[in-house]
Amino acid sequence: MTSLAIRLKELDDDRLEEFIELFADRIGEAYVAIHRMGQANDKGRDVVGFLTDAKHEGPWHLYQCKRKTYGSALGSGEALVELGKVFHHHAGGGAYLTLPTRYVYVAPRGITGPLRDLILNPSTLKAELLAKWDTHCKTGITARGGEPTPLTPRLRSLIEAYDFGQVSYLSATDIVKHPAAGPALGRVLKVPPGEAPAGEAPAALQAEEIEYLDQLRRVYGDARGTAFTTVDAILADDEYGPDLGEHRTRFFEASVFKRFHRDNTDALALAAFQKDVYLGVIGIHRRGHATGFDRLCAVMDHASIMATAIGGTLVRVPVRQGVCHHLANEGTMKWMP
Repeated sequence: MTSLAIRLKELDDDRLEEFIELFADRIGEAYVAIHRMGQANDKGRDVVGFLTDAKHEGPWHLYQCKRKTYGSALGSGEALVELGKVFHHHAGGGAYLTLPTRYVYVAPRGITGPLRDLILNPSTLKAELLAKWDTHCKTGITARGGEPTPLTPRLRSLIEAYDFGQVSYLSATDIVKHPAAGPALGRVLKVPPGEAPAGEAPAALQAEEIEYLDQLRRVYGDARGTAFTTVDAILADDEYGPDLGEHRTRFFEASVFKRFHRDNTDALALAAFQKDVYLGVIGIHRRGHATGFDRLCAVMDHASIMATAIGGTLVRVPVRQGVCHHLANEGTMKWMP
């Protein structure tokens, strides 16, 4: 974790905002939309997460990225200016009609002790913003040379009414330890997520597997020369039941693998892996086969020897084989027409 935190500290502004955008997307706050807005004239917003379709007219969260250089931590003065910007632009009535219901300083290099004390004592943070407005915010909010921003009665009223318990911070260590960091670590820092857990087929048939199982029902009927009327009839069959059980295990191995990598890896990497499997076996699938069962066995055999990887890590055999069943389930590569 320490080395990852160090790498996160070294990201430039754009990459840090990209990281936090991906992080926010998985943080579990049920955002309906996430916008990366950090640029000139962003009105104090780097990354925002909207909790409803009302967007800036409803509840929203703000992640303000403060990348400090030369080992310095985010201090009280700069932090107060960033908070002041939010109240200033809200009071202006144009940028956002509501204040954020959560304000997070993203400070990879950490924050100073005095700022931490302010954040951990919300009423003190509120009082400090009011008391130090002229010192930090009056000339710090607008661009250099712009008009001063005095503490108007309207601004004072907004600050006094705001719940400063909604203000928090995240350091690099906090971020890399968070369960939601996986996709961002994979995409931005190229960190492999480790081995996905194994999957097991539940005893009861699941709705998600009905399509490929129905194709296999016809495959086994073709091989037997007599149609099977149900999947359960195949599972009860001495000859084909164990084989179908193994195929179900492969399917759920792939399901668990895909869920794991959706949560911990760049989505593009998962899509590329599945495409690699498809391109690796489709030629075998399209060849002439005496029966559908012969096709199934040939594809499974080929998938077992393919050196297919995700994030540089070779993927286990049952996962590669199970992805073939997912392709059948989606209609991309059917076992039987």
